[in-house]
Amino acid sequence: MKWQNIFEQVSDFRIECHKRYPLSDLLMISLCAVISGADDFEAMAEYGREKQEFLKRFLDLPNGTASHDTFNRVFRYMDKQAFGRVLHEWSKELLEFLDFHQINIDGKVVRATAEGGKKKSGICVVSAWVAEQRLVLGQEKVDKKSNEKTAIPPLIEALDLQGALVSIDAMGCQVSIGKQIIEKGGDYLLSLKKNQVCLYEQVSEWMQANKAAIPYYETVEESAGRFERRTCYVTDQWQWMDDLAAWPAVKRVIMIESNRQKGDKIVSETRYYLSSLAENAFAFCGLIRNHWSIENGLHWFLDVVFDEDRSTTRKDNGAENLSTLRKLALQILRQTKDKHSIHHRRMKAAWNQTYLLQVLENAFNK
Repeated sequence: MKWQNIFEQVSDFRIECHKRYPLSDLLMISLCAVISGADDFEAMAEYGREKQEFLKRFLDLPNGTASHDTFNRVFRYMDKQAFGRVLHEWSKELLEFLDFHQINIDGKVVRATAEGGKKKSGICVVSAWVAEQRLVLGQEKVDKKSNEKTAIPPLIEALDLQGALVSIDAMGCQVSIGKQIIEKGGDYLLSLKKNQVCLYEQVSEWMQANKAAIPYYETVEESAGRFERRTCYVTDQWQWMDDLAAWPAVKRVIMIESNRQKGDKIVSETRYYLSSLAENAFAFCGLIRNHWSIENGLHWFLDVVFDEDRSTTRKDNGAENLSTLRKLALQILRQTKDKHSIHHRRMKAAWNQTYLLQVLENAFNK
């Protein structure tokens, strides 16, 4: 995939007589702008004006560059599925050599999109994240009258799960979701919490009563005055838990006990998981911890480096298309292997046009 052609597959929704700027040009300008530090439509338009001579090296720009209103309209009405496939197809290319990968599914709310006085009305986008390669495979916006649980099935349906382990927090702990993952050739690792009342009680009571006889693996970490002990118990004796009979291909029940101490404060927590993967305590200890890489490897960067939480775009497809653009920019920046942080790479791309071209070449021309 050549970077100059990455947006060719995105169909143009606009009426022919109203087109002044090719859609692929607008998308490439917005991508270069976001890589270089732009976080909204006004900044994209300003980047296009200031960098017009540079952009003409690889774009035609028959009518110059567009206003921020044009960028706004494009991202509002552009087909979010077609635009998302750009990110999905490129990520798939980078994963082809992996026999096994873990797909972490989790949602993130864009806080500034909340309606006045309604804290829970912000737009939530559920992402599928591959921990090993730090890649986004897909995303789905949660309907405003629903929750993450309804966005997970269509996201899973769009993914190739052959050879993959799908890990999801408690919202995805549903028999139907487990069945869907198995039918698509994957395995599941699902967090079990009190939203599954009877099953949670059965699992927690049995694991606590029998943990002395259950194989376990323990890790101890100490850093910056913080001490943490984490113990992972894994059993295949789930037949003693009646409510698990409905679960497809379940092979392991897992319990994690963690004790964190900082100064005089001690916090203890016990968590439970179900999995169709036949692994031991050592493996599950790593896989469960790996699930939360989506928080510090994706969500943190979107908020802190790309300022996503301040984005107020919420109409039509705007929020989801902007989320795709930020994730695409983040993955492109990650493909450049140098000593700079993602934040500094964005600044250097803005200052040094040669560096920006190198970043794009490194990401796509492999």
